[in-house]
Amino acid sequence: MDTSISSVIEDDPKDMSFSLSQQSSSSETSSSSASEEQGEWDERKWIVNESSIMQLFRTCHICAAQITDKKVTTTGSQLKIEWTCLNNHHGKWASCPDARGMAQNNLLVSAATLFSGTTFTEVHEWASILNLQLLKKSQYYSIQSDYLIPVVHFAYKDHHENLIRRLIRQKAEGESIELCGDARSDSPGYSCKYSTYSFQLLSSNEIIHFQLLQVTEASSSVAMESQGCRRGLNHLIFNEGVDIDLITTDRATSVRKIMREEFQNVHHEFDPWHVSKGIKKKLVALANKKENQVLQGWIRAILNHFWFSCSSCGESAEELKRRWTSVLHHICGEHTWEQDGRKWACPHPALNPDQQRTKRWLQPESQVFKSLRNIVEDKRLLKDLEQMTRFKHTGSLEVYHNVMLKYLPKRLHFRYDTMVARTQLAILDNNYNVGRQQTETSEGLPRYSMVFPKQSKEWVAKKIYEPTSQYFTQHLVKLVLERREERTPEDIPHVQRPANIATKERPPKEDLIRKHQSRFPRHTDV
Repeated sequence: MDTSISSVIEDDPKDMSFSLSQQSSSSETSSSSASEEQGEWDERKWIVNESSIMQLFRTCHICAAQITDKKVTTTGSQLKIEWTCLNNHHGKWASCPDARGMAQNNLLVSAATLFSGTTFTEVHEWASILNLQLLKKSQYYSIQSDYLIPVVHFAYKDHHENLIRRLIRQKAEGESIELCGDARSDSPGYSCKYSTYSFQLLSSNEIIHFQLLQVTEASSSVAMESQGCRRGLNHLIFNEGVDIDLITTDRATSVRKIMREEFQNVHHEFDPWHVSKGIKKKLVALANKKENQVLQGWIRAILNHFWFSCSSCGESAEELKRRWTSVLHHICGEHTWEQDGRKWACPHPALNPDQQRTKRWLQPESQVFKSLRNIVEDKRLLKDLEQMTRFKHTGSLEVYHNVMLKYLPKRLHFRYDTMVARTQLAILDNNYNVGRQQTETSEGLPRYSMVFPKQSKEWVAKKIYEPTSQYFTQHLVKLVLERREERTPEDIPHVQRPANIATKERPPKEDLIRKHQSRFPRHTDV
């Protein structure tokens, strides 16, 4: 069975918009055999009322005599009708074909549910409102285990192997392999069950590997991040043979220790975005004090200066430190100064007298300035600046985490094998849609939207990109149907699941019910 995703990229028409013919309500009939015979799985489908279908089985399709006997059977979303007329003519009709004895639409509904990132519960609730007939919950999960998850596994495996071969080839040609990595918990807070550590290629924003951990595999939920980083790097370097030059992460202490002690040959950079969040948190806490409110108008400028310093230091740690600490001169209205026997100046254009006079500069002898100096010249921060000279950040990895929310919303719990499959789907979705271009207006100008973030409370322009393409999911659906037709399909290699999070043996349900006591008293009417 061909599980290649690369072939889908070549076949993707890119424009997945669909429109009916100009006369969408036309009653014109087609004489082609395609309209009379059973079409392909991706032919158009409509929601039809039962009464409308039964109107078609009042008279014989052969002699137009009255149909006297009808046998109606349903299997999930499939409807079958066997009929006999007064003249003893017989006929059979089905709403969809069978795939080796299974209703094809049951397979399609199941595939569409998983591949779109939704859940059976959500689809079932939606269908229940319409009284739309679908397969049962048990049948869906059986199809998911036997067909959907294996198809996703083999498609991802093929895609991953192609990525690794390309990386090894690029390294042989002298290109640097630079990654960024970060963990994502399956639920908010510090009590998550799963943690997914993802590795992204900085040059293309493709996810090249992920490591899923369950809390039983680490000493705590927090410790799962470092474990995921270690396992992922060991797998890429020693199992896959990828020679990694650089990796960018946050400043987690456990990750720093692992990189320092176990992966000395990999240059470790810190993400300025995560660092700037920490700086902002300290600045906001300082500015919220009544006596320091003058600092509130400077927070955004200080953070912008931090980004400017990281992006323009020329990979020099000393230059980065000098540029960053120079904000202490500017914020006091001092735009030229001497340091280490040299004269320095702010890089911004000279301020006119009115700007210099009206700006709310800080006083060097004030307490707010001294507190700000402690934040800017924090020893740990200055030390960490040495690992931010290349201005590598994980912003694109945060975009991928938003894609993960489509397939793995944090408010829902999934089993381990489903977590793996849905993560693989998120990676295929992300990697297939990297490199989308900004859209243009009819005049050829870049398109933007206007947004008002609650955090910054300032109007900003946001680029409008091309819509994502989900064409790869159609390829997955084809593979599902092909797998159903195979009598001996290939199985997924067995993977040892992590130990159950329950530390005690499961007691009989009846015992738990007897012990159950509500915190709320029950009031009965007398």
